[in-house]
Amino acid sequence: MNRLPLSIALAIWLCLASPSPAAETPWPSAADIQADVAYLAAPECQGRGVGSAGMTRAEAYIADAFEKCGLEPAGDLGGWFQRFEVTVGVRIQPATMLGIPGGLDISPGSDFQPLALSGSGTVKSAQVVFAGYGVSAPDFKYDDYAGIDVKGKLVLALAHDPRELDQKSPFRSPKAFRYTENRYKAITAREHGAAGLLIVNDAWRHPKDADTPIAFGGGHAVSPAGLPVASISAQLADKLLAPMKAKVATLGAKLDKSLTPASREIPSTRVSLTVALEQVRGSAANVVAILPGADPRLSAEAVVVGAHHDHLGLGGVYSLSPSAAGSIHHGADDNASGVAGVLALARRFSKSPARPARSIVFATFSAEELGLLGSAHYTKAPPVPLTATVAMVNMDMIGRLREGKLNVQGVETGTEFRRLLEDSSEGTGLKLSYSGDGYGPSDQTSFYAKDRPVLFFFTGPHTDYHRPTDTADKVNSAGEAEVLTLIGRIVESLASGKPPTFARAKSESKGPHGAGQNTGRGYGPYFGSIPDFSEYKGGVLLSGVRPGSPAEKAGVRAGDAIVKFGGVRVANLEDFTYALQTHRPGDQVELEVLRAGKTVPLRATLEKRR
Repeated sequence: MNRLPLSIALAIWLCLASPSPAAETPWPSAADIQADVAYLAAPECQGRGVGSAGMTRAEAYIADAFEKCGLEPAGDLGGWFQRFEVTVGVRIQPATMLGIPGGLDISPGSDFQPLALSGSGTVKSAQVVFAGYGVSAPDFKYDDYAGIDVKGKLVLALAHDPRELDQKSPFRSPKAFRYTENRYKAITAREHGAAGLLIVNDAWRHPKDADTPIAFGGGHAVSPAGLPVASISAQLADKLLAPMKAKVATLGAKLDKSLTPASREIPSTRVSLTVALEQVRGSAANVVAILPGADPRLSAEAVVVGAHHDHLGLGGVYSLSPSAAGSIHHGADDNASGVAGVLALARRFSKSPARPARSIVFATFSAEELGLLGSAHYTKAPPVPLTATVAMVNMDMIGRLREGKLNVQGVETGTEFRRLLEDSSEGTGLKLSYSGDGYGPSDQTSFYAKDRPVLFFFTGPHTDYHRPTDTADKVNSAGEAEVLTLIGRIVESLASGKPPTFARAKSESKGPHGAGQNTGRGYGPYFGSIPDFSEYKGGVLLSGVRPGSPAEKAGVRAGDAIVKFGGVRVANLEDFTYALQTHRPGDQVELEVLRAGKTVPLRATLEKRR
């Protein structure tokens, strides 16, 4: 049979598949979008933390909206909800105790508090070593662990990093921000052989702050750091430092001035520490509905339109306002705006007199903030088989359109996507920027890992991200309506025209949320492994590796679990990120993966991050 040239065939398909603005169903108003965002980001929804009553309220609102659209429920047992179990947080157990010289046992409270990232365990009568800020930063020629032995001992370290308030400090570089993180301090102490870690809150540096320990932060699921970790007040730390005739304020000031570590054992000071934490399991639920396609043959295929509906609840370890622990993190842009987009598209297509040929699955995912757990669960139990899912369209933070700028990721995952986007954006006034990769810290990753073409829409970062100030009044609902006009055209084309051809993208995307939360990305050399975003203990399970990456060249495969990297034992993504960031491009690293129950040693040469 004679075949048209690809360029001509594609042009004909685009003309037929892309609806003109004049043919579009009347669009929901900006007021409709604003109303959805306002409800989901209201105080009554409590920040939509997984397992909270506010989350249940939000999920009921979404299900009710789907029902009013006349959609068919596509969850478990014919309902709207697709339920799964997750670890939603950790709680302190009564055995948690700090024993200090003089025979005094201190319970969690105003002077002592375990951290949620702590491992459970006991350190009995251990020698205490003062280790400055607990930082080992060869690149900055600063190492608090140089010349001291902390094996089997309890490390006492100051919070944050040297010269925290000095913008000219070398530690103010974005590449050095990790050194201030408690997770980094814990893993560094662990890898130096410490039995436990006490972090001193730095109220001495912030006179307006109360001299209390760092907040527990157990409102989110947290991977344990592998050793007991707690925070203490400066007043209690001064008692432990008494044999040195020193105070934390004096020691911190000297370190800041000289940038020369002064770590040493505290004479005659032995401390016991027990941290007992219990993981809290809870139920999470995706909300899933389907609009059956009009074509008897193509209706078995589907386009998935999705967004995550969870947020941070009352804060926790992922909050970028740690001092606002207990405050509602409203999550208006992240991601009530995306859910409002799903609802708007559901209303549009359900009310359209001409239903698309293919079915459309409308899904809002839970537990995205905990590691894409909801979308990972969906791909394991999809209402329409993934082999019949022609594409997934994801919306995460589409409510802050500024100057018409819209970022679209995943453009290289379908060979027809770029042309489709260019044609569909005509007349919208939007200024599109593209990145090809389908991976990134949002739910499209779960689908791309299963070889599905994906598009991800995002209006850009802002200073309210993961803070209580991400409120509904800051959402640009008129701008979101413009974005949804484009997305509606894209979904219409995907649901009625020729399906896109899946392709493995060659370029990396930076992800919507800065350094790439929960993905092991960010500053450091490039490795190219792709985590499997489902709960897994005992390593980092991989869903794949990037083509041509150091991981692929080293022989790493999908289904492997990284258990050691560069001499660092790896139990979770945080461990892997730490291990990767201690190296430079060009370094050769030994690693171990668990494959089919056997440990396989491999060697990789790291590259410069693309």
